[in-house]
Amino acid sequence: MSETDIVIVGAGAAGIGAGLELAERGIPFVILEAAGRVGGRAFTDSTSLGRPWDQGCHWLHCASLNPLVSWADRLGADYRKADADEDFTYWQKGAFAGPGQRGAAGVALEAAEAAIDRAGAAGRDVPLTEVVDRDGSHWPMVLCVLQLLTGGDPHRVSALAYWDYEDTDEDWPVLSGYGALVAGMSQGLPIRTGVAVTGLRQGAGEVTVDTSQGTLRAKGAIVTVSTNVLISGGVAIGPGPARDLLDDVAQVPCGVFEKVALELPALPPEAAGRQFCIVDPGDAPASEFTMIAGSPALAVANLAGPWVSDIARDGPGALEAFARDRLAMVFGADLARSVRGAAVTGWRDNPFVRGSYSAALPGAARRRHRMIEADTGNLAFAGEAFSMDFQATAHGAYLSGRDVARRLARQISGAPQAAP
Repeated sequence: MSETDIVIVGAGAAGIGAGLELAERGIPFVILEAAGRVGGRAFTDSTSLGRPWDQGCHWLHCASLNPLVSWADRLGADYRKADADEDFTYWQKGAFAGPGQRGAAGVALEAAEAAIDRAGAAGRDVPLTEVVDRDGSHWPMVLCVLQLLTGGDPHRVSALAYWDYEDTDEDWPVLSGYGALVAGMSQGLPIRTGVAVTGLRQGAGEVTVDTSQGTLRAKGAIVTVSTNVLISGGVAIGPGPARDLLDDVAQVPCGVFEKVALELPALPPEAAGRQFCIVDPGDAPASEFTMIAGSPALAVANLAGPWVSDIARDGPGALEAFARDRLAMVFGADLARSVRGAAVTGWRDNPFVRGSYSAALPGAARRRHRMIEADTGNLAFAGEAFSMDFQATAHGAYLSGRDVARRLARQISGAPQAAP
């Protein structure tokens, strides 16, 4: 493979952000992506069902601060400005909640969020579940939402690190597909898909990059793979300051969050005008459906937490069966029998991802900060886990990629570094 100034490992939102920054600066680079497509955890699946759907990222979070909103406008993406706080229906222990019960559930969720804010402001680096009320009748619903927000297990998420997130409560769904948006942003960039980077070694003034198609050398490299890939050794990092950082990276793992999309002729009347349906059976973990109107309609089961991993061990068929059973439980056997097709994600077992998105373990909030702020020389890291304020989001990954590319570009060119 030919030489270049900078090698970017991974063509997700962070890698694309880094590439756009380098392209604007006129610095030669190449993006190497192990998968056969771009986007990483932003993936709009246009083949498995009768309409496209997002297997990963779907929401423009913190929309007023999100730079990908302007990209969506530039590329003509279809998104909806929505306030989702009241946009849900709630099925609990055999019946749909009325307005009063649904309002009480919303109050319980707001109380949990307020408790987490207080814990973060007080510097409490303890599990999220230690600072919230777990005794109320709506706790299973609150736990479900926390599992979705943290991408896994809130028992293993630092309240202090979670508090770092700068939430504006503006979450807009990308109806035309978030993955399609990110793929559109990558047009014109020098991306080579199907090329797995297996190892990187830092040297004086260069980085050696081992790939499935040979070895190349560059002045610098930006690694944007998930923390779980780094933790697992999926990309081997040679001795040097970059490898020294991996102990901190191990404290910010990705959780388990899978989706099951069920194609329907139409949404059930009970879900009309609602984006979400939260399901609390009472004797099993609560889960959630995102209800997407249209022809065909979709009920997308959002399943996060350690219990999902237990089901996923039996394969995608087990997750599909679970989602179908939940659909029948809530909306009746007739609707379940009307399912025209189903598609299941596999982020946990995908060797290029190995999970959902990152969250710092209890006690590791400051190690997360150190990981982000560390100067690892000409081998740097970027991604959603390396975003100080917008972790676990595509726009956080994008901003991280641009920031790191800017810093590395100055470093390899010998230009003075800007003050932090």
